[in-house]
Amino acid sequence: MVDPTGSTPGTRRAPISHYVLAGAFAAVATIAVALLVGATNPGDFWLAVGIGAMCTAYPALSLGARVFVSDHTVTRDAHGAESAESLWLKQAGAGAFLDVLVAMVVGAVVLMIGRFDVPALPALLAVIGLGVADAGLRYAVIRHRSLR
Repeated sequence: MVDPTGSTPGTRRAPISHYVLAGAFAAVATIAVALLVGATNPGDFWLAVGIGAMCTAYPALSLGARVFVSDHTVTRDAHGAESAESLWLKQAGAGAFLDVLVAMVVGAVVLMIGRFDVPALPALLAVIGLGVADAGLRYAVIRHRSLR
């Protein structure tokens, strides 16, 4: 017996048309990005198109499957946002935000008082690196303490 969506009862498969849509989306997105990459490299157009296509094909297919297929094949957890890992990530992110905020204020005061001339890009990269490292370390510590 087949229901109106095209899948049989008891299975977790999307209708065939959704798989076709995912593939079509992936093909169009891959071609578009590959041609854009090729257009920005006119000297080696076909090489750039090939590299762009290879780099785009899998992410485009994954996005197409996520958009068109996963609603039929993946069961959503009603309480997924309440998991321990989610709580740990929220705590680590909140703590890292405050640490980065304090570090930026202290850094700005030091730069202002010392009249140092620092280029913007290295300073921005340092702030981003600090945030990533801080959140990662906080997550590891929270996870370690929780699993003890």
